Amino acid sequence: MRKPSIYLFSIIFLSVSLRADSVSLSFFQNMTDNIFQNRYSGRDQISHLGFYIDKDFSKISVFTEGSYFYLFENSSLAYYLQDVGLDYLHPLSDKSAFYFSLIGQGVFYRSDYEDFNYLSFNFLAAFKTYLSQTSILKSNYSLDYRSYRYSLFDFVSHVLSVSFDRYFQTKTTIKSEINWGLKYYLHPYSSQEVILVEDSKGHHSGRRSYLFVPRAQFEGQSIQIFSFTGLFAQGIGGNVGFNISGMKQWYLSGQNPFTSIEEFYMVENPSYDRFAWTGYQLGAQITLLIPWNIELKISYTMANKEFPGIESMNLEDEPLGVTREDRRKEFETRLEKNFPRFSLFLSYVYMDNNSNDPFFKWQGNFLSAGKEWNMFFGGEK
Repeated sequence: MRKPSIYLFSIIFLSVSLRADSVSLSFFQNMTDNIFQNRYSGRDQISHLGFYIDKDFSKISVFTEGSYFYLFENSSLAYYLQDVGLDYLHPLSDKSAFYFSLIGQGVFYRSDYEDFNYLSFNFLAAFKTYLSQTSILKSNYSLDYRSYRYSLFDFVSHVLSVSFDRYFQTKTTIKSEINWGLKYYLHPYSSQEVILVEDSKGHHSGRRSYLFVPRAQFEGQSIQIFSFTGLFAQGIGGNVGFNISGMKQWYLSGQNPFTSIEEFYMVENPSYDRFAWTGYQLGAQITLLIPWNIELKISYTMANKEFPGIESMNLEDEPLGVTREDRRKEFETRLEKNFPRFSLFLSYVYMDNNSNDPFFKWQGNFLSAGKEWNMFFGGEK
């Protein structure tokens, strides 16, 4: 009980010392039969406790956010995330405004996964303008710098996006967005050979021993991507809505500096992010307002992702001579109920990942439930 007590005391202390305008507390419980998202499965439960506190000073807001993730079967993967930042809103007129934010973040794992620990800095600049009463143009630039305990993961990234939203009296919405991104790995090499042996501490990831072994020694490596996203949404009456969406992503240059890429459920893995793949994703969702004002969402997503620079291997760790490619199908159903001061949700997700690398051919079930409290003490929200 020591860590939760310290966690709760920190929230109370920050709330009082900042004289916060708003405080949000959240608790989520997650269960899965495939925590490591590979053929060897691995059951686990994840508890997530989070808080968010902000304080407004005219156009500037100061905020802090913390999250603690605890895994019952793989407790060495438990970690704490802490953000501290400020943002600034500068209106140009009643139709246009600039928004800026600066965020410092730290992520801290237990000793077995200390290589995943990092400190980061993020800068965001955004511009939004109403072209008319029914159309909005938005643009964003994001700079992210991360310094990991294991310097192989260190990077700087730049992401630029432009989006256009159009709304119609028929309850129809059309959205489109283009993104350009550049990720530069600062130290994708090691001065000495790195070998991660098979896990012998009671974990069940089944991960391969060569996961983070660099393929060569060089001073830097970059990945450049470009993507296009489109969405069409339609409301039917006051209780039904649906949308269909699509996203296509290309590599403009570069490839991954790793020899293998893995995902963990609810746990950040430095080798996998938006820069790790090229391909497409298609999705559809229907939203229903059912009795007692409960919102029901049912969605289906399919994706085809290729991982440039990553070669598929057989189960004996022998190369197959092809680039790894995954085809994923995902079904989700979610119930959500909002009250004036808190909200509740329950969701179930089923994933089927078919890969030309047999290690990453898997199925998984994911069940989540949670509650979020929102408290306002004055000031503008």
